[in-house]
Order: sequence, then structure tokens, then C-alpha cells
Amino acid sequence: MTNKTFRFREYGVTTDETAMPAYQAVCVTGEDADCGADSQDQPDEEALTKWMAEHTRDTGHRRFRAAPWVYVMVEAGSWQ
Repeated sequence: MTNKTFRFREYGVTTDETAMPAYQAVCVTGEDADCGADSQDQPDEEALTKWMAEHTRDTGHRRFRAAPWVYVMVEAGSWQ
């Protein structure tokens, strides 16, 4: 039998201030399956709201999954 030693390392996650956030929505309206229409990345919440409003106007769909996406940086910390 061999002995094994495991070392753990702490990691920190911080927001990448050099990257702009993106906003995205996907239409999840549907009985049997979601519509699936995707806004793709939008530059701000106003543009995302406009896309959702236009999709609702054109299709009558009213339910979306929406998220603000931010970029993060992972920094390796000390070994424990």
C-alpha cells in the first residue's frame, strides 16, 4: 500500500474590473418545451428589457430566464 499526501490550496475570486458585464435572457415560455429564443449578450439592462419587450410583442411570450453576467478572476492563494 502506498501513502498519499493531499495538500489543499485556497483560491480567491474577484470581479474583473476591466471587463464590462453582459446581460442575457432566454425565453422559457412553453407548455411542452421552452421557446428557447436567446437575446445573446446585451450591453446593458435597458437593451435586454427592449429585447424581451419586443419578443413579448411579437410572440405573446412573457416568461424569461434572465441573468447579468460578470467576468471574474481566480487567484491562487496559499497552500494549507
